[in-house]
Amino acid sequence: MDTRLLRNCPAYVLDRQTAPAMWLVETLWLFHATAAQTNNRFSLIEQVMGGGLGPPTHRHPLAVENFVVLEGVVGFHIGGRSVRAEPGTFLHIPRMKPHTFTVETAETRVLNFYAPAGNELNVMGLGRPAEERRRPSVAEGPLPAGTEYIEMTARLYGSHPVAALPFGAKPRDDLIDTPADAWAVGDTHVASAADAPVFEAFGARWRVLADSRDTEQDYDLLDALAPERAGMPRRVLGADEAIYVLDGVVSVEVDGTSTEIGVGSFAYAPAGSLCSWRAQAGGAHVLVFHIPGGFDRALANGRGQDALVQAGDEARGTRYLRPHAFHTPAVPAPPEDKTVIV
Repeated sequence: MDTRLLRNCPAYVLDRQTAPAMWLVETLWLFHATAAQTNNRFSLIEQVMGGGLGPPTHRHPLAVENFVVLEGVVGFHIGGRSVRAEPGTFLHIPRMKPHTFTVETAETRVLNFYAPAGNELNVMGLGRPAEERRRPSVAEGPLPAGTEYIEMTARLYGSHPVAALPFGAKPRDDLIDTPADAWAVGDTHVASAADAPVFEAFGARWRVLADSRDTEQDYDLLDALAPERAGMPRRVLGADEAIYVLDGVVSVEVDGTSTEIGVGSFAYAPAGSLCSWRAQAGGAHVLVFHIPGGFDRALANGRGQDALVQAGDEARGTRYLRPHAFHTPAVPAPPEDKTVIV
């Protein structure tokens, strides 16, 4: 059977040199995933920013917003909570939760993603194509003139400013025009790879930054450390899957086509794809997304046994084409207090 008939959109690979790039407010924006590429399910932007930058306080009625800090430090204010996010920090912001942030370091890189997609179109509507793959100056990447146009574009694509809160102000209930928490869906979730629950499967160590319960089932996000040749076997995906490479090289195979991707690369494979991925020489460190979430539950219920993880994954719609070789490369056991046994 041709699994491509089951897809909702084509698989693809992008990196920091091939992703569409734009300049806006002294920031380089790299568009790794947009609504058009993911059937509106998910969007992901890599941002390179300078110190002092950040948006006015706002909220998103239609989508959850999420960040992973890759380099530098960012100070977030989410509702009444403040978070100093260093590299490896993940933040999930639910719908309607007022938030803002301020970049604290001179050269800061974050992944900013939404489920469902759509908010990336706001940046596309305001920015201009980047002339080079670097952060622009004030003159090179200004905001368009006219606040009315900016506010109209923001509202059109699902970003609503919060009345009475100036740039960089911490959201407080007495300054918000309506009680946002009365409308918010879900809770703010903050995690770091160092403190996340740890599971082992298919030769890799999986750290759960966000499970599907944290994200209203929209997605799960896993930080995976894979020794050489560890990774995921060939499967027909039951959910969309994406990989962002933090370190090392990964070989990704989709429908018989194999591609090696390195640091800063992003691969997206929709449900119905015949997909596998493996770390190459020296191992790899990757972020793995499943849209919608659910693989996190297969890991938790698998108790470190590949066969049980596979069974849990198949229960959510993924189909493994042949028995997996369960004798995968050994992974050193994580510290006892961080290993989750279900």
